[in-house]
Parts: sequence; structure tokens; C-alpha cells
Amino acid sequence: SRLSPAEAHDIMRQRLGRMAGQWNLIAADIHRLTRRMRTVSYAPGEVILPRGVRGDCLGLVVRGQVAVHVGARGATRLVVILLPGSTFGEMMLAEGQASNAGLQALTHCEIRFLRRADLYALRDEKKRARQTATLWRLIGAAAVMLLAVLALMLTLVLPESREALAVVPMSIGQWCADQEHDTCTWQAWQVAKNLAPEDPNPQLALGTFYWERKDAESAAEAFEKALSLAPDLPEAYNNLGLIYAHQGRHEDAIAAFRRALELEPGIAATEHNLGASLQAIQNYDEAVAHYQTSMALSGPQVGTLLNMAIAYYEAGQPEDAESLANEALRLVPDLAPAHTVLGAVALEVEQPEVALSELQRAVDLDDGYGQAYFYLGLAYKSLNQPAEAIAAFEEALVHATDEVTRTRIRRHLTELYTE
Repeated sequence: SRLSPAEAHDIMRQRLGRMAGQWNLIAADIHRLTRRMRTVSYAPGEVILPRGVRGDCLGLVVRGQVAVHVGARGATRLVVILLPGSTFGEMMLAEGQASNAGLQALTHCEIRFLRRADLYALRDEKKRARQTATLWRLIGAAAVMLLAVLALMLTLVLPESREALAVVPMSIGQWCADQEHDTCTWQAWQVAKNLAPEDPNPQLALGTFYWERKDAESAAEAFEKALSLAPDLPEAYNNLGLIYAHQGRHEDAIAAFRRALELEPGIAATEHNLGASLQAIQNYDEAVAHYQTSMALSGPQVGTLLNMAIAYYEAGQPEDAESLANEALRLVPDLAPAHTVLGAVALEVEQPEVALSELQRAVDLDDGYGQAYFYLGLAYKSLNQPAEAIAAFEEALVHATDEVTRTRIRRHLTELYTE
């Protein structure tokens, strides 16, 4: 047998958890260390670790069997056989101790190793990160102090001068945003907003800042303020449309996207956004038309192709849905939504075995994609495998995001439970 990546990760998380205090490790550090482990293959009879070597590694048997021998040369004896999931060398990794046993591959083996050097490298990275964070805090504080002084000085000059000088904090905020320093970004754009209260640009910048951090309420407030200052800003309407769509207010979103396109036609992203909200209210024909316009403007986009495929499937056009899903896979192989569409289409034409293969591929690619589990449940149900169907529907219920979908899933589960 061979350990799956998830099993190997879980075992290493437990082993490294024992050393968390010694090396000041947090959960994220342990995850990074497990990703840095290197796999080495050994042939039968090959020595993995000689006795007495001062090692610096922790090993995890992923595949095969490893013999552990103790005793002096010429008088060794086998004491244990390590199987997949076994580890060795914990004290070598933690304290650099010499090995008190010899390890030899009995079969073809794969061993994943974590070296002491990896721990040192992580420690150094964290030290540099702390130093960098401290430096940026100092730079941010200095910048904010400078901006505060500028703001105080500008209260004594004309409003026109204040608006002109607002370019300075806007530029500082953009630089901080590029460097992903949130506090510096927010403070600089707040200063710009206060310096130029009639300028919509700081409001647009702040709205985008809030939206990227999932603060939809603050983002909407900033975009609405920008529109109150300049009613013909297409980007503000588009961004408000995204917020409305996220909140499920698709009629409001459609109105916002349409207004954005009236003010600035020919924007592929806005055409796509409008199509998505039209699709959400089941206006499939118009949704597809806007998706096609989006692709005519910017060329084939995987997200647009997938949305079109789903729209065609929901509109009862499985052949078109299948064609677009395959086109998306030609652009980017291994897309869970595309395999889900292909599985749903196979179910539609009564090919549950084909559907099962596609849908299993989808959940293997993305174990959090609820739609794949829903159709997987339907496939198992068609193949008269109720236990597997129940497991798939229960997983789909975990990932469902709206009550309509939950109701559909519960209906299938109720039917299966009572059989």
C-alpha cells in the first residue's frame, strides 16, 4: 500500500507537533515544512540509513517495507519492519543524535525526508519576515506622520491646492497596495479622501480595498459615495454590480452592469458580469449573448466558457454544454466544473457510467465543489448504489450555499433513506 498525500501530511503534522515548542512552530509552519519534504526511492536491499551515522533527518515511510537492524557489524538482528505510515529519526532531527539502528529497504520503498536544514531555513525566513514587518511598520508610521503634517499644512491653503496635493497620498497608497501593506494603503487613501473630499478617486480606491477584503458593506458605501460625486463613473457601477450579485440582488446587479456598459461600452469583464447575473435569474438566452460578446472582445476565457456551458445545460441544450466544457478543458486541463458539466450531460443522455467517471474526476480535482457531489449522487442513484449516493448527497449538502439547492438535496436524501 502507499500513503495518500493527505495521510502523509496528517502523520507529519502530528510528529512535528511534538517539536512545536522547541522550534517555535505554528500550524502554518508545519504545513510549509511538510510541503518541503523530499521523496527518495530505494531498491530492495539498499541501505537507507547506516547504524551510527549522525543524522539530521526525520523519515516517513510512504511505500514499501523497511527493516530495522540493531547490533554491531556481523551480529546484527532484525528488530522491526516499518510499514507505510511509520516514521524514524525524530531524535536525529530534533537533537542531531546518531542513529542507534540501521535501516534497509526490503522492497521497493519511497521515503519522505525532512532535514534539519529545512527547520533552520524556516527559522531564518521567519526572522527575516519579522525584520521586514518591523521595517515596514516604521516606514508606514513615518509616511502617515508625513501625510498628517501635510494635511495640517494644507488646511491653511486653498481647497484647489489641497486637491492637487492629494495626488501624493494616492500615489503612496498605490505603492503600499502593490507591496501588500494594508494599513499603509488604507491610511494613505484616507488622507487623500480628506484632502480632496470632492474627488471620487480616493473613494473608488477605498471601495476596491474593502471589496478585496470581503467587506462588502464598506465597499458599497465607498462606491456609492464616488457616484454621488461623479454620477457617470462606469467602474463604480460595475463594482456595485459585483457587490449586489454577491448579495444575491441580481436585478440590482443587472441594472448596475447595464448602466456601466451604457457609460463605457466594449468592456469584456462587464459583459461577463452582466451575463452571470442574467444567468442567475434564468435568463439564459440573454446571458449567453453577453458571454459571446465578452469573448468577442477579449478572446476565449475559461470562466466565460464554463458559465456558458452551465447556462446551455440549464437551458436544456446538453450538446452545446458538452462542446463548451470540452473547449474549456482544451484551454486549461483538469477543471472540476468542466468535468461536472460533462458528467451532468452524460446523465442527461442516460450514460451513468460515463457520468460517474467524469464526476469522480471532478471531486478528485476539487473536493470542495458541491455541484460535483450533487451530480455524483444522481449518478450513483441511477446505477442503483444507494449507499454511495447517500454519501455523495450528504457531501453536497455540506457544500451547498443556498436554500434552494439544500432543498433539492434533502429531497433525494429523504427518498434514499426511506428505501
